[in-house]
Amino acid sequence: MKKTFTLLFFISLVFNLSAQQSYSVSFVHVGKTVHGTFTTPAGLCKFPTIIINPGSGANNRDGTLPLTDANSACLFPSLYTDTLKIYKELAQALVDSGYAVLRYVKLEYTYPTSLGTITFHKLWLPVESGIKYVKTRSDVDTNRIILLGHSEGSALIPFIAKGRTDVKALISLAGARTPFDSLYAWQLNHLVALLRPCGATKNDSISAANQANQVLNYFNLIRNNTWNTGTPTLFGVPASAWYNYVQATDPVATNYNLDALPTLFVGMGLDIQVPPSELIRFKNEVTITNDFWSMPGLIHYMTPNNNPHVSKALTDTIIYWLRKENFAMQCSQFVGISNKGSRDEMIDCYPNPFNDVITVRVRGARALGTQITVRNVIGERIFYSEETDLNDFYIKKIDLTDSASGIYFLEVLVNGERSVKKIVKH
Repeated sequence: MKKTFTLLFFISLVFNLSAQQSYSVSFVHVGKTVHGTFTTPAGLCKFPTIIINPGSGANNRDGTLPLTDANSACLFPSLYTDTLKIYKELAQALVDSGYAVLRYVKLEYTYPTSLGTITFHKLWLPVESGIKYVKTRSDVDTNRIILLGHSEGSALIPFIAKGRTDVKALISLAGARTPFDSLYAWQLNHLVALLRPCGATKNDSISAANQANQVLNYFNLIRNNTWNTGTPTLFGVPASAWYNYVQATDPVATNYNLDALPTLFVGMGLDIQVPPSELIRFKNEVTITNDFWSMPGLIHYMTPNNNPHVSKALTDTIIYWLRKENFAMQCSQFVGISNKGSRDEMIDCYPNPFNDVITVRVRGARALGTQITVRNVIGERIFYSEETDLNDFYIKKIDLTDSASGIYFLEVLVNGERSVKKIVKH
């Protein structure tokens, strides 16, 4: 029986956060130049490579999102006035762990008024040209190309991967099984309901319902193939492009099954754009994987609702899964991350699971000292200790009596090398 996991295992990693190389790159897609950033760990290697397929809208390469409007003030009060950069931060975390990452500027952002004739292929499939581009690079392991789709991008990556032999894995973040029009109609009505405490009126509800019905009726024409050259555009996109879009994305679960690739699905527990129930829909329909993970405390943009940065719990979940599926970097010349297990062998924590107190024992802690941090599943620090002038063996008892039962993550930094372990409190 498939299970939806609500928590995660951290993988023990050794980080060198400054060891990255970024390149401004470009490639051509349907006659238009796509600008992007290709980032790798430092060192000489052919890296497993992840291409980020972004969500809907005119996104730049960083996924920049200023939360400065009135709706954000109501929906995300603890993030109001913050500016998120979700794809940049996601890429940085993945690169820190041994992966090369391509993120790009969407064409509707680069060419808001000069995109030319809009087709499904031009508007929604730049990743196809991105795959072609990364395969020309000497620092890419072409046997380990992974597509990561966020939000709407999740509906497109299994279609892009169909029939290809160069895509080896898929990652869906905050993706929806529900077709675009039905989800959009739900979002319109749901948003008004959420905004009522902040002044949304009955007229707002009526307007949202009318717009939702217009979108649903438009897509009925598209799916029934009763549109023609006189059918107006929707959101500036012609009916012909929408027809190709629904043909590609309506069978999203089927597409994942047909690809039969290693696939990870991650839902966000506080998502108000793509509800957590969408992860359950995927779980019920996708049969080629058992990896369905729900991240509690995260909103649609991969951050906690009170912290503007992409969750470390999320990125470590992705990294854990990639390594489990044998997509770890395999180059000994890489200087950004160590694959040695010796540091983990020098750190013990017991008992685990524990009741109130857990003991941490560190061997070889003498030189530069030891930092110990305990974080909860949304990355909040609940304990910190820093010690210097240590003996070769260092023992620290950590009292978490006042913390709730559940899973926590113990980070130990010894002489500049970091290890992370999962601990469980009864």
